Amino acid sequence: MKINIRYFLDRIANSGDCLLCELPAGRHQNLCRHCWNSLPKLHNPCQLCGLPAPPAERICPRCRRKPPPWQSMIAPLVFTGDTRRLLLQLKFNEQLLIANCLASRIWPQFIGRDIEALMPVPLHRERLFERGFNQSLLIARQLGWRLGIPVDHRSLVRIRATEAQSGLSRNQRRKNLSKAFLYQPRRKWRRIALIDDVITTGSTMEACCRVLRASGVEHIETWSLARTLKGD
Repeated sequence: MKINIRYFLDRIANSGDCLLCELPAGRHQNLCRHCWNSLPKLHNPCQLCGLPAPPAERICPRCRRKPPPWQSMIAPLVFTGDTRRLLLQLKFNEQLLIANCLASRIWPQFIGRDIEALMPVPLHRERLFERGFNQSLLIARQLGWRLGIPVDHRSLVRIRATEAQSGLSRNQRRKNLSKAFLYQPRRKWRRIALIDDVITTGSTMEACCRVLRASGVEHIETWSLARTLKGD
């Protein structure tokens, strides 16, 4: 009898009670069907900025006027309510199972993308030592495992410790991230997806894109669990 180890380990990692209502989640990856359905989802998002686009349009007027430095953005959830609660628990209370839980629910939305590698947004070594983990890397590993795409977490590094982005305006975020990243790939990637837990203004992704473009990366997508509904 052939044992499906991947299925077995996935069931172990995703067994237990719902992370929100604490009732048995059954086979629904630590988030029961009711709580998953109640999470705020992004409907008809712009394919470039992830914010709601006009009905029946794929690109919003703002992105048609001034496209971002990436080719696509995918962020299925809205960063509010229980989504915000879960991601803050992941980031600040070491509830690492949440990364697996949410990634296991949203990964089908990334099927079919022509991507060579997933690249998590890096933390500076001081922040990584303080927190003990990079939530973007946890998400990237889950998506990479399910999609069969390699994860490169060494090529893109944060070389300057920056102030926390929360609470800063868009312009302050851009200034805060100036010359914060360095890209030194061991392999020449042409098409990559940047992975983060939450996209707010997109300033972090823009800063990463600048160094990636300067090194010859041709196609960049930005993937995240959630998106705020403010663009500035």
